Amino acid sequence: MAQKMRAVRLFAPKDIRCVEVDVPQIEKDTQVLIKVKSCGVCGSDIPRVMVKGTYHFPTTIGHEFSGQIVECGTNVRGNLKPGDRVSVMPLIPCGTCQFCKVGQSHLCDHYDYYGSRRDGAMAEYIVVESENCLKLPQNVSYEMGALTDPISVALHAVRKVRMEAGKSAAVFGLGAIGYLCVQWLRELGCTRVIAVDVADEKLKLAKELGATDGVNGMKVDAVKTVKELTGGEGVDIAIEFAGNKITHVQAVEACKKNGEVVYGGITYDDVAFPNRAIAAILRGELTIHGSWNSSINPLPINEWMSGLEYMNLGKIIVEPLITHRVRLEDCREVFDMMFNRTEVFTKVLFLPELM
Repeated sequence: MAQKMRAVRLFAPKDIRCVEVDVPQIEKDTQVLIKVKSCGVCGSDIPRVMVKGTYHFPTTIGHEFSGQIVECGTNVRGNLKPGDRVSVMPLIPCGTCQFCKVGQSHLCDHYDYYGSRRDGAMAEYIVVESENCLKLPQNVSYEMGALTDPISVALHAVRKVRMEAGKSAAVFGLGAIGYLCVQWLRELGCTRVIAVDVADEKLKLAKELGATDGVNGMKVDAVKTVKELTGGEGVDIAIEFAGNKITHVQAVEACKKNGEVVYGGITYDDVAFPNRAIAAILRGELTIHGSWNSSINPLPINEWMSGLEYMNLGKIIVEPLITHRVRLEDCREVFDMMFNRTEVFTKVLFLPELM
């Protein structure tokens, strides 16, 4: 095997380059070496690369990925072997904090993370902990496998609410996770799912993926329209993944009494709630949930395994979300495009074998 590889590395905010580095080596007997086949760009990667930076420089970025195992440590668990196709959860829990001890490793106090705290997968190879690997089912391609992370993040958010057959929901923000929330809500029992965004082409795709209605918040009053679509009451469930200070408020105001709001979108602005929104929370006795990351803990369900199985069965569709397939060498131009929004995109995949 080659001793050198190409990797997309961040040297400082906005200073991103595809460079040649050493192929990483297995250092612990529980690790595996993976040949990366597909690595997606998460919405959080864009400000990380272009504004905030990572925890140390240089850092190989990328945490949504799949690949093929080429080498295993001597104490690898889970019946993993060279040749296996896998998806990898990027969070590495400490295993000893109070949250890890009760099976909530996604809330770990001392976690590590591929692509920000340690080198990630926007490269030809990566070494990962074998416990973070899940085999891809037969009908799940490498490109699909790279979307297991956003699929599980969407499922984690939807599982926060008291789901019942026939409930109504609104999803604010149609990034990849927003589209996936639409699909999970329909699969798990909602008969009306209203998609809210500011781009008509995104609303069109949301309807193709299961949304019953689309609302363009740039053209109409989103809250008023959601209530009109629900007989004046509002929705049972509002999920916010736009990460916008406007939609944070709209999600509350679009809910009916006894409704539930899930906040999953990351915002970098302060959010001010007007008195009418606070009144809606109090007088409507709304329940507010925060949703962060996802979990591969086995109980009550492994959200990653559920996501893979639903893809395998064709119940969760991800291919229409992939708008760009690019080379590692295209990294600077691609991140400029996403940061400045010079093109419409949903999920951008870096394919290391694409030359």
